[in-house]
Amino acid sequence: MPQSHPASVSSRRILVAVVPPVLAAAAVLATFLSVRDRLPDRMAVHIGGGGHADGFSGQGSFLATALGVLVGDGVLFGALASWIRTNPGVQRVIAVIGGAVAVLTGWLIVAVLLANTDVADASSVTLPGVRAALAFAAAALYAAVGWLVCGKAEEAETVSGPSAGAGRLPLGDFETAGWTRVTGSRVLPVTGALVAATGIVVGFTTGWLPALPLLITGVPMALLTGARVTADRRGITVTPSLAPWPRLNVPLERIAEAGHRTVNPVRDFGGWGYRARPGASGIVLRSGDAISARLTTGSEFVVTVDDAATAAALLNTLADRERRTAAGG
Repeated sequence: MPQSHPASVSSRRILVAVVPPVLAAAAVLATFLSVRDRLPDRMAVHIGGGGHADGFSGQGSFLATALGVLVGDGVLFGALASWIRTNPGVQRVIAVIGGAVAVLTGWLIVAVLLANTDVADASSVTLPGVRAALAFAAAALYAAVGWLVCGKAEEAETVSGPSAGAGRLPLGDFETAGWTRVTGSRVLPVTGALVAATGIVVGFTTGWLPALPLLITGVPMALLTGARVTADRRGITVTPSLAPWPRLNVPLERIAEAGHRTVNPVRDFGGWGYRARPGASGIVLRSGDAISARLTTGSEFVVTVDDAATAAALLNTLADRERRTAAGG
């Protein structure tokens, strides 16, 4: 069978992310126009844990918010899927998530509109749990179908490895040295705050159950403002700036060679934070210079930090010494 051209596969993934928000927005608008004369002026827009309305909004503001969320979903995930097309595995995940979120959101918005139809008092509106369950089921079904439509990443995701020389620092046999820097992220705190704020909005308008993943993701992300990176006889150690845990360590015996290279978080790893993809993993908090360690397993470990060349040179010297010691030299 003929294989799909990578460009056509990439375009399919972008469509998987963009088409559902467009169709969901059209369905919401069509539903609203068809029942507008049967909706109360003061609509119930949030159904509490007991299945009864406890949040209200005008028709116009509800429609504007709903369409804005769906259009924003399409723009955000469509742009990400387009920008990250050089990383097919991550592009596939982003496309499926964006489409599934749009299906879930659109389904719930239509369900809220129908629940408000022909209701004299908005406070009496209820939304049975089965309708929410159907929304999640529809999103899961779309995610499964979208995953298949996106296709496999035919082009293997390879590890680029260090792009700059694997130098050494001159150290005597009995000398020791350490290197440490603090690296930070401007994107993570802002993104985390936006995700957490979105979770609060979803909680008040849709329900706290669908908002929980956003809050669980957003709050820690907002607090992850930086990390301390250390290169010494223990290898590479990365610790959050504001807390002693969680700490990540790559020991010297696992490092075959260290260098440094430029890393783009989105294009290379699909985002910020602790990232992993086939053949590579690491702590990616910003764009720019990064320690790039080729491990004995053949994979790559990266940490974005300033002065990465010095850290890499020290790691190479210490790793060489470690190997000589282990060999009895």
